[in-house]
Amino acid sequence: MTSPVHSLLRRVALAALLASGAASAATIHVAIDTAGLGTASGYLDLQLSATAGVPLATAVMSNLAGFDSSAYIDSWGVTALGGGYQFRNDTSNDLFHAVAFGGVLSFDLTFNGEPDPLTRYVSHFVVSAYDDGNTPLGHYNPVSGALADFSWTPGLSAQQAGTIGVAIADARVSLVPEPATWTMMGLGWMAMTAASRRRRGRGA
Repeated sequence: MTSPVHSLLRRVALAALLASGAASAATIHVAIDTAGLGTASGYLDLQLSATAGVPLATAVMSNLAGFDSSAYIDSWGVTALGGGYQFRNDTSNDLFHAVAFGGVLSFDLTFNGEPDPLTRYVSHFVVSAYDDGNTPLGHYNPVSGALADFSWTPGLSAQQAGTIGVAIADARVSLVPEPATWTMMGLGWMAMTAASRRRRGRGA
């Protein structure tokens, strides 16, 4: 049975998906409340799916908050930027960022990429948490081990914006859209409300 929290998160994710499809910005703000994970330290594992020969897509983490810049970091296929990191879907990549748990970790996640008029290849940016003994933490997806999966679907042409999809496995992960998307989020909520009312009207 689906909990009200997870049901709400799925609806928020749907609204975010509707918004990102209509807005030019492809940025979301991700927050992870690490209180209650049962350990004081560990690391986040962050990765963008990589497949050769697909249209280039990038995911950029920026505006990191709650991360210790002096903490041990191990990575490959990831480019360090000023205060953040860039991932590409055309090369194998992984970032292991040591963190102190107990507070809120947050960052902006921005997707961009080339248009894909044929296959609409979807790139997945996954976030997982582990303790210092490499034991997965939280309510993670049993297949991917991810607390959250953020997907990028490119537009069909250079004039069409790509879309961000969201699958959240752990209610500790929350989203805050960029200010410019709040209007589109409202439109998404209105569209879902109207659809719900139509369904109730047909069932009466």
